[in-house]
Amino acid sequence: MITLNDLCAHLLPPNERLKFQTLIIEEPHLILVAAMVSPQATCPDCRQPTDRIHSSDPRILADLPWATMSIALRLTVRRFFCPTCTCARQTFSERLPTIAPLYARTTTRLATAQAHTGLSLGGAAGARHLARQGLPVSRNTLLRRVRRCALPQETAPHIIGIDDWAWRKGHHYGTIVVDLERGCPIDVLEDRAAETVADWLQSHPEVTVVARDRAEAYGAGIRQGAPEATQVADRFHLLKNLASALQEVFNAHHCEIANLNTVPQHEPLTRDDSAVAVAGVPPVATSRAQQQIAHNRARRVAEYEQARDLRQQGWTIKAIAARMGRNRRTVKKYLQTSTFPERQPRRRRYPRVLDPFKAYLAERWQAGCHNAKQLFGEITSQGFRGQYSIVAAYTSRLRTAPERVYKRRRSGPCATLPAADKPLTPRGATWLVLRREAKLDDAQRHQLARLREQEGEIAEAITLAQDFANLVRQRQPDKLDPWLERAIASCLQPLQSFAKGLRED
Repeated sequence: MITLNDLCAHLLPPNERLKFQTLIIEEPHLILVAAMVSPQATCPDCRQPTDRIHSSDPRILADLPWATMSIALRLTVRRFFCPTCTCARQTFSERLPTIAPLYARTTTRLATAQAHTGLSLGGAAGARHLARQGLPVSRNTLLRRVRRCALPQETAPHIIGIDDWAWRKGHHYGTIVVDLERGCPIDVLEDRAAETVADWLQSHPEVTVVARDRAEAYGAGIRQGAPEATQVADRFHLLKNLASALQEVFNAHHCEIANLNTVPQHEPLTRDDSAVAVAGVPPVATSRAQQQIAHNRARRVAEYEQARDLRQQGWTIKAIAARMGRNRRTVKKYLQTSTFPERQPRRRRYPRVLDPFKAYLAERWQAGCHNAKQLFGEITSQGFRGQYSIVAAYTSRLRTAPERVYKRRRSGPCATLPAADKPLTPRGATWLVLRREAKLDDAQRHQLARLREQEGEIAEAITLAQDFANLVRQRQPDKLDPWLERAIASCLQPLQSFAKGLRED
C-alpha cells in the first residue's frame, strides 16, 4: 500500500539527495517541505569536496501543479565551508542542478513547461492558458522563458534555394538562402554578386542541389563555389520568364487585343472628365482636364517616334533612355510595339454600392424620370442598401446642362454609365493564357476562346506558351527539346530569346 510519504516523494523532482519531510496545506497552495541529505558538497570554483557545514537557508520554488492546485517546494539548502585555503570562495551553497538553477524561483520542469507554452501560444495567450491550469504567470515571464530557449541544432543543408530580395527596392538587393528540405531560411547574404554566393557555397561543401532563378550571376557563383552541385531552375521563375516573353509578344499586338474587347455604346468617363455624358445628350465642350490629357498623349507619341528613330540610327536602349530622360523599361516598351501603346483607362478594383443599379437609373433617366426620391424608392425595392444622398448626388450630375462645364470634383464618384466588362489588356491576356483551365470562370473562358481565334503571331505564341506551361507542370522532360526547336524556329523574337536562354542553361 502506498503511503502519503511515498505519494509526496513521487511529487518531488527526481533527485536521490532530496528527502521529503512534511506536507502543508494552505489554500489554495500545497507546500511540500523537503531537505537535502547529501553528506558533502563540491566547491563550484576549486572543485574540492567538503563536509563542513556552515549554516542552512530556506529556499522556496514554484513547481508543477497537482490538478489545479499550485505546489510550492520549500527546501532547506545548506551552506558549506570551502576546504581550499587559496580559493576565493570561503563558503558556498550546495547546488541543485537537476531541481533548479542558482537563484531561480521555479523548478526546472516548471520553467520548461512555461517555455513550451510560450513557444506554442505566445505571451498573453500562454499566460491565460496556464492560469486556467493552476499556473498563474505573467506574459513577460513567458517571453523571457522563450528568449532563453536554446536554438535548435542546425543540420548541414543539402538541398537549398537561393533568390534575391530587396533591402531597398530598386537600389540595394541581397540574397536569401533557404533550406528546401526543412522549408526555412538559413542565411541572408549582403548582395547578389557571384563572388558572394561562391564564398558561401565553399563554406558549405555538403550542398548537392541548388534551386535558383535564371540570373547569370547565381549560375556563375554556383559553378565557382560548388561545381559538383546540380543546378535547378525552379518552376516559378520558368513560368515568370515565359510570361514576360509572352507579354512582349502581346504588347507588339496590343491593337488586335484591344479589338477583342466589347466596345459599349457609350464609353464610360474617367475621373479626369469634367462633364457628364448621358445617352441622348449632345457632347459637352472639351474641358481643361481633357485638353491636358490630349496634350500629354501628344507628348508621349512624340517620345515614341523619337525612340524608334534613334533605334533605327543604331542607338542602344540605355543611350536612348539617357538621351530622352526616360526609364529604360519605357523605352523598351516603345521599341517592342509596332504602333503607339495606348494607356488603359483606370478602373476601380472594387465596385461601389450604386454600380449594379446604374444601368436601371440610366434607363429611367432617358425615359424622362428625373425625380431622385422616386428613383431611390425604386432601386431600394430592388435591393439597394445605400443612402438617399448617393442617389441624389448621382442624379444631380446627370442633370447637368449640356452647355455648362463643371470642374472635376476632388472626391466622390463621377457619373458614368454602367461599366463594361473588364477589358482585355496584354498583361491580362498573358496571365489568362497561362492560368490553369480549372481556375477560369465563364467570362475568362469566353475571353480566352476569342483570343485563341486570332491568327498569326498571337495564335503561335499562345500555342507555344501553353505547351511549355503544360510540360513544366506535368513534368515531361522528353518534350523540352522539341519545344525548344519549335520556339527557336518561330518568328517570335521574345520566345526565341527565352528558348535560347533555356538551351544555354
